[in-house]
Amino acid sequence: MADNKIFVSYRRQDASGEAGRLVDHLQEVFGDDTVFLDVETIEAGLDFVQAIDKALNSCKVLIALIGPHWLNIKDSEGNPRLFHEGDFIRLEISAALKRDIRVIPVLVNGAVMPKSEELPEELQALTRRHAHELSSSRWKYDCDQLIEVLSKIIKPLPKNKPFNPIPPIQKKEKSWFAKNYIWLLAAIVGLIIFSLMLENSGDEYPNDYSEETQVALEDFSNDPGTASTEDFQELQEESTMEPEIQNTPSQNNSQPTSPEIDEISGFWLQSDGQGNTSTLVFNQYEDGYFEFIEYNFLDAEIGEGSGTITDNKLTADYYNTFFQIGGKLNLSTNNYGRTWSGTIDIDNPRTQTKIMLQRINP
Repeated sequence: MADNKIFVSYRRQDASGEAGRLVDHLQEVFGDDTVFLDVETIEAGLDFVQAIDKALNSCKVLIALIGPHWLNIKDSEGNPRLFHEGDFIRLEISAALKRDIRVIPVLVNGAVMPKSEELPEELQALTRRHAHELSSSRWKYDCDQLIEVLSKIIKPLPKNKPFNPIPPIQKKEKSWFAKNYIWLLAAIVGLIIFSLMLENSGDEYPNDYSEETQVALEDFSNDPGTASTEDFQELQEESTMEPEIQNTPSQNNSQPTSPEIDEISGFWLQSDGQGNTSTLVFNQYEDGYFEFIEYNFLDAEIGEGSGTITDNKLTADYYNTFFQIGGKLNLSTNNYGRTWSGTIDIDNPRTQTKIMLQRINP
């Protein structure tokens, strides 16, 4: 047996039901393997004295469960069993007292502590131990009081955190910063995108965008406040349009193929039509599998997820660690993975929001 165990000593004819009920309660708090019960089930052929010694060697507390008949149960000849030198209860309690193990008398079914002269000499020290009462009418309360005492000696199991449903969001007046931080963040991100584009390419935007879309992208990147909801929708529509394929003599008889998706690892700006943004950091592995972490404008981690890319489709499981809600991303691209658009579906409460991903770094 491991250390820090609780030994429950009882007589079956006196408090069998109460012993089982108490052990169930103790195991919920301290673990199934923490409580040792019922030495009377020792297998045939084993030395019960050695078995008791072995059990007590790994215990810090002995609970002596005393019912109204504990003192007066007799053998077949009419003699009190407690005065037999080989009586289990006498051996258990006396051994615990000699080893200075914490012994707690627990009274059940209205029992009272026996007097010193009613006990064998080696058990008389039990009467100097403060007893704890367990009554049927207030069983849980009495058990909790006993567990409070035991917890000072034996460490309980860690408690599972209760599930707390998301409280309804209370609307309140926003400060100026709360109302405008999205635009401030978007302006900074726009400057970063613009500088990275100048460093890595002579073209400000991919040539396969229309002139109108390039202007809308520039407006959205540098100042989302100047881009309307219609502009955002046009960007989404163009990101999902099939790329125009120029037929050549060698291509006349061939079928269009799915565009080759660029590496998705890196930083992406996630935005929706209402101007809400966050930063996603992707890490892509083999076979299209990826993981990502989501950050807010204060660089605080607020979400995470993982998924796969198949052809031009991106699907991912998503979990928002701030609100403790889960959902799924369903995005697609037809401009070689430079932008992705689609929806984020939240499970509870069930909502769907259109979003777009734009790469921040090459």
